[in-house]
Amino acid sequence: MTTSITSSVVSSVQRRVQLSPHNPPVGRRRRPRRAAAVAAATNNNNNNECVKTKREMLTLTAAMSFLTFQREQARADDEVVVEEEEVATAEKEEEPVIVMRDIRTVVITGCNHGIGLDAATKFAKTNNLQVILACRTMAKAKEAKYEILDAIAAEGGRVNDPSLLVPAECDLADLESIKTFATSLGDEPIDILCLNAGVQYAGSKEVNRTKDGFEVSMGTDHLGHFYLTNLLLKNVESAASSSTLKPRIVITASEVHDPESPGGKVGRGAGLGNFDGIKEDGAEFELMDGSEFDADKAYKDSKLANILFANELNRRLRLANSQINVVSFGPGLITRSNFFQHQNPVFTKVFDFAANDLLHVAETVSGGGDCLIKMALDPELENKTGVYYNNDLGGDTGHIFHEGSTSKESMNTEEAEDLWTWSEALVGEEFDVYI
Repeated sequence: MTTSITSSVVSSVQRRVQLSPHNPPVGRRRRPRRAAAVAAATNNNNNNECVKTKREMLTLTAAMSFLTFQREQARADDEVVVEEEEVATAEKEEEPVIVMRDIRTVVITGCNHGIGLDAATKFAKTNNLQVILACRTMAKAKEAKYEILDAIAAEGGRVNDPSLLVPAECDLADLESIKTFATSLGDEPIDILCLNAGVQYAGSKEVNRTKDGFEVSMGTDHLGHFYLTNLLLKNVESAASSSTLKPRIVITASEVHDPESPGGKVGRGAGLGNFDGIKEDGAEFELMDGSEFDADKAYKDSKLANILFANELNRRLRLANSQINVVSFGPGLITRSNFFQHQNPVFTKVFDFAANDLLHVAETVSGGGDCLIKMALDPELENKTGVYYNNDLGGDTGHIFHEGSTSKESMNTEEAEDLWTWSEALVGEEFDVYI
């Protein structure tokens, strides 16, 4: 519309200029007798034409200015659109791209002997897991790696990438060592955290202690794993965002946590009472319930603490809408490993002979390792959390590994919460509902 108006004005101006008195049409002459009148009329007409010309020029100028304004406005609008597109593109580029990992990561403690070493070997055989071998010393962790590689080679197998077996030092009887290990992992996603390490000094009359002064069974089996888990929990949670499978925390407990079980009935039964031992002696407690020290009971108490911890951890994670599954299990009685290394050698030999050759109640190391593997990898547990499995006698192989129940005390939610609070006080850190 503006262009049409401008063209019309320009054409009109041009016509008037062409037909002005200064440019008369060809062939027309003025008569002399009318010269004066014509001159006067011409001057008057010139003035009128000048006025008209000025008005039309002003109109043309206004039209051109309007056209220029429209062009500039259009250019500004185009620049805004470009800027918005650039911002949108930049925002799109800043969105994180989640890449699903081909290799998942397992952290397993206590894996230089027994069912831990057996399970780590079976993890390595899959060739699709990075296995972090968390042992008391780096020397033990490196030795475990070589044993795993040799064992697989001896069976005719092969670990495609030996670097996926990662030796690491993590002394669960030393809080500083635990923290150093956890810090070394940085933001590494952890798909499966296996809390497998355990020690016992059954038969010992003395109270053995960790570096931080805790009774060694409770200090290692429970407090060490409690601290490690809380330090690594964000690593475990983060694994969910780059895997199609839910992360798992697997806790190796034992049926001896239950005073009504066959193993739990032998000797004094497990029980934490009202935590009188901690209330009276703090970190120097001998038994958590404050009763007279018994190394066998100390171990049973640590296994009860494992179950209580599993239940409370699972409760907190559910409140936080976490993707992590928490499972625990009892692998059965396994005598042919170095788990009983701190007991009287004569007793150990007699007990091993009776359990394996006379009564046939013992499980093999490989059988115990299979239990751990099931808890860590079995797809049937993908949507299960807060469950306990136990390896009981029966079946064609002599053992049945199945979902079972735990002791009455282990189901006490108030005691589980209290244990959590006391554990925080002992390790010197508080842990919220983390996620």
